[in-house]
Amino acid sequence: MAMKTLSLLVCLICGGASASFARAAEMTLDYTWLGTVLCAPLPKSPEFQVGNVPAGTTQLRFVLLSPSGRDLGGAALPLPANGTVPTGAVAFRPPCLGGMYTWAVEAVDVNGKTLANAKLTRPFY
Repeated sequence: MAMKTLSLLVCLICGGASASFARAAEMTLDYTWLGTVLCAPLPKSPEFQVGNVPAGTTQLRFVLLSPSGRDLGGAALPLPANGTVPTGAVAFRPPCLGGMYTWAVEAVDVNGKTLANAKLTRPFY
């Protein structure tokens, strides 16, 4: 009986220890280029869905990167309650050449510290 109790205690302790080392889910970003036109004079950014935003985040910083890594603009916005940033909320220079473009986002706390980041590259034609 003592051996079963000891085995149970070891399992509980190890299980609790491994749970404390478990990583939090990574922040995610999703969007679509549908409705966005190449070289549009007044571009509207896509709607963004940001998930698994860490606790303490007060702001999201977005940036659009060209296939060569050039910064095409972005914006810092207050964290939306539902994780959805509406179409047109982020200012950027619209791509004039088709290619693989990357939107990146950082979750930032009240002190400006980056808590997490995510990025997603999609073709734009």
